[in-house]
Amino acid sequence: MAMKKKVRAFLVSLVALLWGFPTLWVLYEAFFMRNRGVGFTWENFREAFSAAPFAQYFMNTLVIVLGLLLVQLIFGAVVGFILARYDFPLKSLITAVFIMQIVIPIYAVMIQDYQLLRSFHLLDTKAGIMLPYAVSGIAVLSFRQAFRSVPRELEEAARLDGYNTLGVFRRVYLPQSLPAAIAFAVISVTYHWTDFLWPLIVTNTASSRPVVVGLAMIGLSSEAAMQWNLLAAATAIVVLPLLVVFALSTRRILAAFVATFNW
Repeated sequence: MAMKKKVRAFLVSLVALLWGFPTLWVLYEAFFMRNRGVGFTWENFREAFSAAPFAQYFMNTLVIVLGLLLVQLIFGAVVGFILARYDFPLKSLITAVFIMQIVIPIYAVMIQDYQLLRSFHLLDTKAGIMLPYAVSGIAVLSFRQAFRSVPRELEEAARLDGYNTLGVFRRVYLPQSLPAAIAFAVISVTYHWTDFLWPLIVTNTASSRPVVVGLAMIGLSSEAAMQWNLLAAATAIVVLPLLVVFALSTRRILAAFVATFNW
């Protein structure tokens, strides 16, 4: 039994090392200027910030990511509550629509989305990046599952105390959905922080580009094409915020995933 645990730990460590090696290499290139023979330094990051308007890119990304998360959580909680606690015609069909949204990637309807945004003059805007993702099937189904697990007795007790439907939703159901909200927030923030293709298509200027697209612009520039330390520093600027968040809250994130995704 002890040998099995050791073998399992070795295999897990090996997979983690192989999986994380590219990130470790990027961080090494960013903090150590190998091509100039210099040890630990912040100079790569200063050059990267001067090569592109990263402050603007980060502000755009925060607006897009946090704005989308807020909209998705509100819509997911409300619709998930309705699907979990009320019976009405076509309920199964509506639930199936949200399931299909998870199955069918947004890139399958990218051309139609682009034409729609162009007709509404939303190209090269943060709203244009956010609009196709405003409704999330994962959020709806996660909240639906969380609300279905709430005992009916709690709702009945709250109504006896004089709470209306909104009060029951706020005081009984929302507190029970915290693990679902955390788990979905991790998915949403990670995906939209690193989303590249759709923002690249609909943005043309730095005023609306997120940080990942800004990183690509640096990579395409002739001045930075051979400066691997500069590209590594720019990449580290993109990935370090996510790494810090995951490192500080790994246990809570894993607990939220275990409690939520048991559809």
